[in-house]
Amino acid sequence: MAAVLKKRALAEYCQTIVEDAPRPAKRLQLVRRGRTVDQSEFTAATLNSDDPEKLLPALADLHNAIPLTNEIQNQVINELMRIIQSDSQPAIVISKTLAVLAAIVTTHTHAQSVFEDVMSIGQRSKSHKVLAQVIHTSCSLAQCDPCDPKMQDQVIHLALSLVTSTKFIVLVRSLEAIGSLCPLEVGSVQASITHTLLTHTTHQDNRVRTAAFNSLLLIQDKGVPIPTEAYDSACVALSDDYQSVREAALLIIKVVADTDPERLLPIAASDDHMRLVDHAFSQLCSVVHDISVRVRTQAAALLGTLNSVSEKFLQQTWDKKLISNMRRKRSAHERARAMVSSGEWSTGKRWADDAPKEQVAAESVSIISTGSCGAFVHGLEDEFLEVRNATLDSICALALNNAQFANHSLDFLVDMFNDEIEEVRLKAIQVLQQVAGLVTLRADQLEEILHALRDSSLDIRECLHTFLATTILSTISSVKLCVNALLENLRRYPQDRRSIHRCLRRVGMNHPTLVQALVAELLVIHPYFDGVEPSVQDPEYICKLILVLNAAVKCTTILPLLEQHTLRHYAYLRDTMPQLVPVLKLGEEWQPSRVLVSTNTLQFLKESVARVGRLDRSSTQLRMTVYQTVYSDLIKLADIDPSLSAAAHFAASYTECLLLFGKILSTRNWLTPSLLSMQQTGALKANVDRLLRTTFRLRHAFTNLSPVEEASIRSLRVRTLALQLVYVVHGSTGSALGLCDNFLEHTEALHRYLTDEGLSADSFLEGVFDELSQLEEPRPGAVARILQPLLLTHTIPPVTPVLHPVQVHMCSAEIIEPQSDSETIHKLSAGLVVGVPLDAEITHIPDPSTLRVRVCYPDHCTQLVVPPRSHLRQVGEGTYRLLTTVLLSAQVSWSEACHVSISLVLDLSDQEVLAARRHYSLTNKADDSATIIQLGKPVKVLVWPKTVRKGI
Repeated sequence: MAAVLKKRALAEYCQTIVEDAPRPAKRLQLVRRGRTVDQSEFTAATLNSDDPEKLLPALADLHNAIPLTNEIQNQVINELMRIIQSDSQPAIVISKTLAVLAAIVTTHTHAQSVFEDVMSIGQRSKSHKVLAQVIHTSCSLAQCDPCDPKMQDQVIHLALSLVTSTKFIVLVRSLEAIGSLCPLEVGSVQASITHTLLTHTTHQDNRVRTAAFNSLLLIQDKGVPIPTEAYDSACVALSDDYQSVREAALLIIKVVADTDPERLLPIAASDDHMRLVDHAFSQLCSVVHDISVRVRTQAAALLGTLNSVSEKFLQQTWDKKLISNMRRKRSAHERARAMVSSGEWSTGKRWADDAPKEQVAAESVSIISTGSCGAFVHGLEDEFLEVRNATLDSICALALNNAQFANHSLDFLVDMFNDEIEEVRLKAIQVLQQVAGLVTLRADQLEEILHALRDSSLDIRECLHTFLATTILSTISSVKLCVNALLENLRRYPQDRRSIHRCLRRVGMNHPTLVQALVAELLVIHPYFDGVEPSVQDPEYICKLILVLNAAVKCTTILPLLEQHTLRHYAYLRDTMPQLVPVLKLGEEWQPSRVLVSTNTLQFLKESVARVGRLDRSSTQLRMTVYQTVYSDLIKLADIDPSLSAAAHFAASYTECLLLFGKILSTRNWLTPSLLSMQQTGALKANVDRLLRTTFRLRHAFTNLSPVEEASIRSLRVRTLALQLVYVVHGSTGSALGLCDNFLEHTEALHRYLTDEGLSADSFLEGVFDELSQLEEPRPGAVARILQPLLLTHTIPPVTPVLHPVQVHMCSAEIIEPQSDSETIHKLSAGLVVGVPLDAEITHIPDPSTLRVRVCYPDHCTQLVVPPRSHLRQVGEGTYRLLTTVLLSAQVSWSEACHVSISLVLDLSDQEVLAARRHYSLTNKADDSATIIQLGKPVKVLVWPKTVRKGI
């Protein structure tokens, strides 16, 4: 019983009560919007007041409203001059007025009239703030275009006379002025300026020292040589207590090292000399240990800009051994271990009898200071990512100019793959990718690199794929290790399939002989027994085939090793993945159908275009038949030859427009739709809608066209809008004012384009230009009466021969994920959302901001989703990759899973007049398809919304 009571007592005393700390009250931060300033406020009446409490807000508003219009600029300058000439105004008003004058006056005409009055204020004013502002304002006035040498000389003499002031603001402004206005001619003025700046680098005020170093940089940029003593002052300033001084000193050291890198400097306590660039490099290395993050980042970044550094200095940046007094310093642990191993112990009778006695040869001593050894190692181990990134950039810049340094840095770059910040890991891979051609990877390094393929970041994995595709592996085991790691990456992240395919393609092309030794192991080929035929749908088997088939191009001895089913799979992959699988020299029995097609597709394209151009005097029925045949042939040609796909689609769309024009104009009573039957009216309206969509796609979906091709497309678009206007005016009772404005806008733009390019218009456009120039008021009815006979009498010119078919680009998109044949059902509760991952590649889009994700539901409801800009990344020239999640929702439940269509489109609603889009479908309802361009085939996913169950 006593034990139980004791246990209870201990339990009571051992209880821990955790009380929630009172939460701090939330603070509401109100952001005050800047007042919109109207320039008309600044008149003589506004600045005429002598009250400082009214003048200061007016001057602040005036400063925010700059630049001013020419109408009020002279008046405002006169009022400002009146204020600074007044003796009753306080110093703060005078200073603000001078600052506003410096911002307003930008021309030499105004500067001459203001300069003398500003200089007179500096002579009679006793306020150091006014005096500093006078120097700044006069310096700005003296630099107005064109510069006045006399005004600059006066400012320089004023600034030099004030360098003995005890007020730091006056000193800073004076040093800035003489640095900005330093003359290029060698003389007493230039010598006085450089001496003054050099003297003030050791001033007691840190702000003055910073201004002196910055002014030295200014005169160096202008071409004035910096005195040699400036380098010594900058080296001393690296140990300054203030960060701004150290930053300016670093820039001085870098500039001097670039200007005279081979100048010899004496070494302290020695008779030897060293190059200036080497000494500057050692000074920058010592600052990598600075206490300030900004200084360390700047020093690490400047290390990569010194390209002519000696080899021994570069190699010592990777060595952490410390040298002091010609002896190598060892840690206490090293000294204790050496003492135990030797069996000798200190007796304590002699002073320092346990000190290290090894002597270091003078030739092996590094001239770099103790803190400079291992500069890059310390930079890569810094706790701030800015320093690590700057160090990686410098290592990359130096390694590209020095192969030995690149090999020494390889181990450290590989170690950075384990950094905890994704940005640093990505930077390390990019640096290693750039120096891949200068280094040789060892097996242990490759194994460490391949561990990064397990990273969850897509950017890191794809960047590593690019690195593996460009590097050269030395052994068979390295190739095998690389292939196994890529296959494991494919199992872990299936979305990397396309990137892995491209990587294995390059690996096979770069290592044909090494891949040959692995063919039997990769494809499970036995010399005596037949194995099971692998499935061509197996992703890993496809990766192995891509590797082997690309290696077989340069190593023909691989082909006899392949089995019969492998050759059949080659024909299949050649048809489905022509960009990944090359053409192999096999017999006709194993050649895919794409290879057997005649390669003279370009000649066929030109013949088809010329065939359309020879139909001017043919009958309407014959033209329609030829147009339909040529259109079908060009669509098939686009599928056969990917290199001519854009040009073939361009010619096919133009031919389709000719076909639609012929169908519309050959319809009887097309100008009086009331006389047509319901079926004819529907067909006519469908042809007009299709013609508008096709010409709009021709106008915006094709890029990199010649001026002649661009003019033909725009001319066809104007003719289509004219046909639409005539049809709506004759067949609709609604207003056609928006369509008329749209037609006139396109016509005017086409006329300007033809004039700028020096091209001639066809007969239809010449008639339109002449008739519209004589029309007093362009009403829809009057414009339609002009266009009707022109449409009927002038035929459409044939398609312009494509001068450079391979250079024509067509915007397109391919959705990789989700796949159309996927049977995955996305279930959700009605009214909620479900996310569908979307992975797509988009090429040659004119403006990425117009990209939209179009979602079509089974109830014919359509949504346009704007993908986040960060989800669209550029992977090549004109090529983008979209990685996002599309949110699908349904307000009602369906009895079973239904297909939801997802596609990528371009929303070009800003390209057409709103009223014209409203009349696009010849109704009063807006039709979004008028300004939308489909980029590829849509993908259908199964979505099943279920009814929400109430209760538990």
